[in-house]
Amino acid sequence: MLLSSGRFPEPRATRRLVGAALAILLVAGACGSSAAPAHSDGPNASGSGASSGGILNTGLASGLARLTSYRFSESNVGAPGAGPASASASYALTGTVVNSPAIAIWIKEMGAQFKVIGSDAWTSVDGTNWAAADPGDLSLADLLPASEYVTWFDAKASYFAAVGEEVKNSIPCIHYQGNSALSSIYVGTSDGPSPFRADVWIAKDGDYPVSGVFGYAAAPTGSASSWGFAFDITDVNSAANAVAMPINVVAFPT
Repeated sequence: MLLSSGRFPEPRATRRLVGAALAILLVAGACGSSAAPAHSDGPNASGSGASSGGILNTGLASGLARLTSYRFSESNVGAPGAGPASASASYALTGTVVNSPAIAIWIKEMGAQFKVIGSDAWTSVDGTNWAAADPGDLSLADLLPASEYVTWFDAKASYFAAVGEEVKNSIPCIHYQGNSALSSIYVGTSDGPSPFRADVWIAKDGDYPVSGVFGYAAAPTGSASSWGFAFDITDVNSAANAVAMPINVVAFPT
């Protein structure tokens, strides 16, 4: 994630709310304060386009919004070489997204869960007891793979080229891979044995991202030599994708 000056951006660790600190903020969220986490930093970019082979086009993340529903998993390790700060900026998420007939999102991370169904929202630290929250305070869209895809892959799309057609997560895809010029940008940003990886799979039907990895590692290990992002989209348009309204909604003191 090199800036034009050759420096790395500072990881915004305070934007990730996990563990005990998140539990405190969830209570605050029930009283009208923001209780939602936000994604950590990667290379910034935006764009539009569609995938047709050859060079990877930008803007493909918008295809996820055209799906009826899907499930996802993603992991993000903070800025390269950030040491302890990288650990606090790291996270792993799983979730379910329903786009139609009405928006519903359920996101799970370590020590926290978040749900939005239409104009209602809830937060939980254990998945059993829930507190009502203001949907405007839960910026769950910032945590979805589409947002992170723009951050990590669109910025470097010109470095990716199609290397073949493959089935990924049971979906026929075009496999794009970052070239040697891309990997050379990050030489020296990891002191671990893992090689730099830049791979992404785009659905042939629908032009949406299905899976990807960018970096030296994409699991929240907190290692100074591990950084990157990885995601997977599964169960596309499955009738089993559903976000149920919480049953045990408790009231917190205001």
